[in-house]
Amino acid sequence: MLLGITPQEDLDLFNLYKEGNLEYNDWIMELVKMYKENSVVTKSDIEAVAEDIALRPEAQNAVDDAKAKGYHIILLSGALDVMARNIAARLGIGEWFAANKIVFNSQDEMVDIEHSDHERDAKLLLLKEFCLKNDYELAEVIAVGDGGNDSEIFKVTKGVLLGSNKELAPLAWKQIDNLSELNDLL
Repeated sequence: MLLGITPQEDLDLFNLYKEGNLEYNDWIMELVKMYKENSVVTKSDIEAVAEDIALRPEAQNAVDDAKAKGYHIILLSGALDVMARNIAARLGIGEWFAANKIVFNSQDEMVDIEHSDHERDAKLLLLKEFCLKNDYELAEVIAVGDGGNDSEIFKVTKGVLLGSNKELAPLAWKQIDNLSELNDLL
C-alpha cells in the first residue's frame, strides 16, 4: 500500500478522471478521502514515498548538461509539492514548482491537498509567473514533458516530448525517446 491505498486503487481513480468520468477536483477530493480512511498519512510517510521514486537513469546527466550550457533549470510538476521538492533536490535543481500542495496539521498529518482546478492550467500559470519574474519569453522556453498535463505548456513553448503521448505529439517541437538525447537539442 502506498499512503493507505493500493497502486491499483490509485490507477483506477486516475483512469476515472482521465476518461472524463470524474472531474479534477473530485479526483483530488476522493484521493484525500481514501488516504484518510485507510490510514493516518504523515509528512514523513510522504517524504519516504518521494525518496523511493526511481529517477530515470539519464536524468542527472541531462540536468548537468543543460546547466553546463547555461540553461536555467526548473522543475514544474503536477505532482504534490513534497514529491517535487524531493526530486528537485535529488537532481540538484534549485527551483521547483508544484500544482498541488499537501496541508499538514500540527502533528504533521495530512489533512488536505490544496490544488488548482486543473494541473494543465496550474502548470501553465506557474510557468508564466516564473517567466514574468525572470524576464523570459514563453516562446523561448524549452519544456520537457511526457504527460497530458503538459499540453498547455507545449502550446506556448518549445515542447520536447519524452517518449510517446498521442495528446502531446502534435504539440511537440521535438520528440525524444531518452533524456540523453536532449543535449543534442540544446
